[in-house]
Amino acid sequence: MSQMNAVPVLSAGGRRPPLDAYFHYTRRGGTLGGEIAAGLFTGILSVCGIFLNMQLVAKLQISGGYAASNAAQAAANGEIYARLYFFSMLLAFVGSLAVGLVARLPLVQVSGLGLSTVVVSLAGTADGLTYSNLLVLCFFSSMAYAALVSIPGVRRVVVSVVPAPVRRALPAAAGLLMAWMAAQLTGLISVNASAVSAYGAGTVFADMNSRVAMPTLIDFGNFTYAADRYHPLMLVSTLSVIFTFVVWLVLKRCSRHPGLYALLLGTGLFLVLDLCAVCINWKNFGMSLDSMWGRLWMVGSEDALHHHFPQILSAFSIGKIFSEGLDFSAYAANGGNVPLLFSAGLLTVLLSQLLDAQAVLDAVEERCGSAEGERHRADLALMCNAGAGIIASLVGVVPLSLGKESCAGAEDGGRSGLTSIAACAVLFVSMFVWVVPFFFSTAMSYDVAFTMYGHYGETLQAITECSFAVADAVMVIVGLSMAARSMEINWRDATQAVPFCACVVGTLFLSSLVCGAVVGTAAYLLLVPRNGKLSQ
Repeated sequence: MSQMNAVPVLSAGGRRPPLDAYFHYTRRGGTLGGEIAAGLFTGILSVCGIFLNMQLVAKLQISGGYAASNAAQAAANGEIYARLYFFSMLLAFVGSLAVGLVARLPLVQVSGLGLSTVVVSLAGTADGLTYSNLLVLCFFSSMAYAALVSIPGVRRVVVSVVPAPVRRALPAAAGLLMAWMAAQLTGLISVNASAVSAYGAGTVFADMNSRVAMPTLIDFGNFTYAADRYHPLMLVSTLSVIFTFVVWLVLKRCSRHPGLYALLLGTGLFLVLDLCAVCINWKNFGMSLDSMWGRLWMVGSEDALHHHFPQILSAFSIGKIFSEGLDFSAYAANGGNVPLLFSAGLLTVLLSQLLDAQAVLDAVEERCGSAEGERHRADLALMCNAGAGIIASLVGVVPLSLGKESCAGAEDGGRSGLTSIAACAVLFVSMFVWVVPFFFSTAMSYDVAFTMYGHYGETLQAITECSFAVADAVMVIVGLSMAARSMEINWRDATQAVPFCACVVGTLFLSSLVCGAVVGTAAYLLLVPRNGKLSQ
């Protein structure tokens, strides 16, 4: 691990500032302004990720089932989206605050697409599984996860079972998988059948469905009124994504916060182009806000988030999760094996939680360094993550992950838990109003159903078509950076290179970090006897 040796900044009395005395950010090469900027950047990306995750998980609950979900059903089930969003944001705020104050590392906890995809995939094992059934599985897996990371030395024993080259590959595999998913979400590549769901800009073309295929760049000839009802909004979004990559490449060597500036400038370009290309009719200088109605109504209508709080709180019940979640009768009636589901599902979610968290921890420490005497902070971070996972299942949210947005903050100068605290400010504000999608969403429905006479409950369909192409472009960069920083291995040693590559390739092809680790471990075990030694 690299380690920063910056000289701490002392106050006039010869003492370090109180915040630095607690968080030790100067010891890791950070500054107060850098921590705040990185935290705001991390918080914005976290909210964007929570929105996309909410779209995925809500489809398990709306009327008509996962496969039959659409904007009309979302409008009819707006309380589900509002409840998932509120509790996801609340847990992200509490969890990130805890990990920042206790572990004092630049980490956030969010309900992310990675773990949610694992959970949702369990729903495809057989008919009859409900969302409450999946939450019960998540609860018990989180309990096991908490026991695993709380008992001294147990986590290290479990992690030590994973061969060193495979563990080294985990951040690279997780980063490349995230980059691959984020690239799909930017809308720059076409979509077709595969195991990973896509949302937003990449799914609006008439001849494509909601799954992702091998990468094929979108032909600019597709940006026509016939194929794209968002025209020219999609083209504006695509140009903004390309501009975001260019800005990052220009600033990465001359700025401490290239990711933040790329996000802000890319979003700014999108809003300007949207205004000029979509809102203004240059022939007669007329003005139409069609492309803005979705974002405006999310914060300004009577269907904005704060109007849902009475229904959210009145419908909340922890006991309901167990009363409904422990009922597997429909699953069993459709031929499902409940003991097998519990054992396989619990193990899958548990390993996903552990390996994903370990990958983020390794990536963050690779960037920030690990000060002497602070190695135990990784254990504290995992304990906070496990506790948040238990609570999340009880309130109806998929267990929180140590978000890969943490790696974005670390790449942009975040060095301590103060970054997490700054991110919490964004999460706190976003808990009560859809402020981040208001500014940073890059696709919104033209067809928002609202009336001027106060009829309630029909505008939440906008969030089912809310994408964040510029933010996804930034996450592509973050994922590639995670991978690049994990490539320092001895490529001439087959016992290192082959398992490393097997883990990465297995993760990408199977869309699972657990499966990738299994493939990498198998490759390692096959090579060890042939070479007669263990690679450390």
